[in-house]
Amino acid sequence: MARLDRDKRLKGHADCDSPPTPTPSTMSDTKEKLRTDSEGDVSVVAQVDDLIAAEGEFTEEEYSCLKRKFDWILMPMLMLLYGIQYSDKTSLSSGVIFGLRDDTHMTLAQYSTLTAFFYMAYALAQYPMMWFLQRVPLGRGLAVCIIIWGAMVMLLAACNNYAQLAAVRTFLGWFEAVVTPGFALFTSSWYLRREQTHRQNLYYSMNTFFAIVFGLGIYYIAKNAQDRGGLAAWRVINLFLGSVTVGLGIIFLIFGGTPDEVWWLTAREKRMAKARIISNGTGTGGQHKWDWSQVKECLYDQQFWLAVVYNITSNIPNGSITTFNTLVIQSFGFTNLQTIMYNLPGYAVACTSIVACGFAVHYWPKTRFPLAIIMQMFTFVALIYAGTDKHSGKWTKWAIWTVFSHQFAIGCFLTAWPMISLNVAGRTKKSFFGGSSLLAYCIGNIIGSQVMRPSDAPRYFKGLTVSAVFMLFSTVNLGHWWWYLWWQNKKRDQEFAASGMTVEEREHLNRVAGENDVTDLKNKHFRYIY
Repeated sequence: MARLDRDKRLKGHADCDSPPTPTPSTMSDTKEKLRTDSEGDVSVVAQVDDLIAAEGEFTEEEYSCLKRKFDWILMPMLMLLYGIQYSDKTSLSSGVIFGLRDDTHMTLAQYSTLTAFFYMAYALAQYPMMWFLQRVPLGRGLAVCIIIWGAMVMLLAACNNYAQLAAVRTFLGWFEAVVTPGFALFTSSWYLRREQTHRQNLYYSMNTFFAIVFGLGIYYIAKNAQDRGGLAAWRVINLFLGSVTVGLGIIFLIFGGTPDEVWWLTAREKRMAKARIISNGTGTGGQHKWDWSQVKECLYDQQFWLAVVYNITSNIPNGSITTFNTLVIQSFGFTNLQTIMYNLPGYAVACTSIVACGFAVHYWPKTRFPLAIIMQMFTFVALIYAGTDKHSGKWTKWAIWTVFSHQFAIGCFLTAWPMISLNVAGRTKKSFFGGSSLLAYCIGNIIGSQVMRPSDAPRYFKGLTVSAVFMLFSTVNLGHWWWYLWWQNKKRDQEFAASGMTVEEREHLNRVAGENDVTDLKNKHFRYIY
């Protein structure tokens, strides 16, 4: 009965996740169109036909039970790892308040370049590391990188000068480069497109949640070190964060992977997991040969360049806020320990906003771009206010900064990162698109880390103003991106209406194209999510 209801529902919705299997009369036409549109071969067509047939073998209850199983195993790991990587990346921001500069004899200018070293390595690593993840089992490749970057965080505690810090931060940036694009590929291997943004936002929100959790931990670690002496607080902070990361990496090595890689699914459950997501039309994160034609396609895909520009312009403010957030709050008139504590509510606001917006997009998909635009305008206001206000008291400045300064993150977490798995099809194209997006992210953060000049302290008027201008520009670019996706879908819908093709056949072709590694531009049956 459940299956009959499922088939009836699928037949009535053009953009549903699992439309019915095509009738025999349409199968031959479908395969012929695959050879024309998807450049497939007979063996691939047969394999995909078998997987499409498998889609109807299981009931909704079985799919729901399986989803709950991998939700409880995978999501906690992804959430913990995404949170700890942010804490690892920004550990120097806390350390600088607790003697890092004095112990390593650094100038403020040298301190700011440590962020640049991290992001330069992060940027340079994108293409080789995406190639690496495409050539090895995804779960094991990610796990090895996680363990190595955790070891680098621990090694920071042994550094005694600027050169050593710069070298270790460079290696940290290289191995941490896999996390965002790798997790996007990982998510697309397990979840339907309509499920991905909500779950991605859950682990993205851990950036800010872990900033609170580890912020409290760092506060008490530092206070204890100040009161009792012994190993410097900033060294203890890095040993603590690094050891937690290595432990999580080992757990991911044991439990992480695509459906074909993990040991905790039965053969039947693996078939069910793969059949469940075939309607995505984007393929999975499994191993695949590198296809240079898909790289070429990226270079003339307007969505690719919109993503690149967005990631540069929106992350210039990110680089400045991430690197100088504690110093800006301290400039309002707080002590070093007060700065750590009063920094935490801002992360709580951002975490709540990210999760709330993720839920909103899950239930009302069309709110994605409007929410991202609104949230980024909030950050624009906060940056302008913090840089220009001369008369408000420290608590007024702190309140406005706390509520609005981190809202730029919503734009990235609703649009930039999910698009890698939602709106890009083709294994190599997804890798190149994701790597290029993260390369642009690094460029923006490197520029952002340098717009705050030591000579501008304590108000940082010039840096905050420059960041605000770029935030405004990125918001305009976001609006154009929204329009472009809408226009692409409208054009494809018009072509579909004129073709005389049935909904069932279109959806079948979309499935076959996705499993045959066809890109979103070549697969005209694919529809973008916006």
